[in-house]
Amino acid sequence: MEFTIGEGRAGVSVRSVREPHAVAQVAPVAPVAPVAPVEESAGQEVRASSAARVRVQMFGGLRVTAGGCSAGPRQLGGAKPRQILVALLLRREQAVCKASLVGLLWGDSPPAGAMSTLEGYVSLLRKRLDAVSPGLGTAVRTVPGGYLLELTGIEVDVHRFRDLGAGARTRKGAEAVRHYAEALEVVGGTLLPDEHLDWVDDARVGLGTELLHVLDEAAEAALAAGDLDRAHRWARRAIGWDPFDEKAWRVVLECCGRRGLHAEGLRAYDECRRIFAAELGCTPGPGVRETFERLLDSVRKVDDDPLAALVDAVVRLHLVISSPDGTSLVPPGRGAGGPGGFDEEDDWRLLERFLSTARRRRVGRSPLSA
Repeated sequence: MEFTIGEGRAGVSVRSVREPHAVAQVAPVAPVAPVAPVEESAGQEVRASSAARVRVQMFGGLRVTAGGCSAGPRQLGGAKPRQILVALLLRREQAVCKASLVGLLWGDSPPAGAMSTLEGYVSLLRKRLDAVSPGLGTAVRTVPGGYLLELTGIEVDVHRFRDLGAGARTRKGAEAVRHYAEALEVVGGTLLPDEHLDWVDDARVGLGTELLHVLDEAAEAALAAGDLDRAHRWARRAIGWDPFDEKAWRVVLECCGRRGLHAEGLRAYDECRRIFAAELGCTPGPGVRETFERLLDSVRKVDDDPLAALVDAVVRLHLVISSPDGTSLVPPGRGAGGPGGFDEEDDWRLLERFLSTARRRRVGRSPLSA
């Protein structure tokens, strides 16, 4: 199963991977590739911790970088040593017993002598890490009954994402927004796209849930701080993950209302309503509907602008005629009988007056005057 971190819905596919039980002969250590210089856009801050001498990337693919050297999946000793490293990385500075590692690597069908084979793979992994940075292999520590990855001096992007998100929750205003922005910038792609194992799939799903939670928090924090661009962008990104995320829909509608983008807000509610009706057979929840009511109030306040009133009337009528059951989308109590609400007939009359006026002027205009 593949779970992509990024915009859009997650796709799911199943791929079975068969590996021989016999330990293959270890190929010579591949040379470690130098790291190309990274070009930074103007004004972009370098946010990685300056204390880390080694950086491990898991988003977008596994890569270990130190100084001028970088090792990708092929340089880390093959599938099994790489999977051992992944298992230790996902369990942040926690010991993993050998029996658990055997289960992760071979499932219910371990080869004969699996413990010895595991120890051989760990030894190979240490050598490959030493090739990236001398002494790095000692980070894979042997503990009673298993192994632990010591992360002193090592920065892991997944852990950094979680730390920045946690730090943002303890801050307020623009400072919180800045920390959320840093956390979301760390997420650069799919978590470990080259690994197709059930336990890695589970990690992808779990991290995807965390990402959605951070996006919701970030959008709400940006909205509270008045950073409407980020609030709208992060909310839309969350909706790309989960179209039924009502927190994100509320932020989108609120941003449209504060910006005066009433027609865009009405279209966004129409989009939300259609998704809920098609997939769940229901309307959005009360929180979304209440935010939509406030948007309608803000539309009413600008109705002294003839052009704005006409555009909004057209959008509202579009919502009515596009509704599956032909009913108005204005919340109960906000229509013709509601105080300060909208009368669908008023919208029709406004549109008819506009069309009638346009026709009269067109008829009274000669081809030469046109």
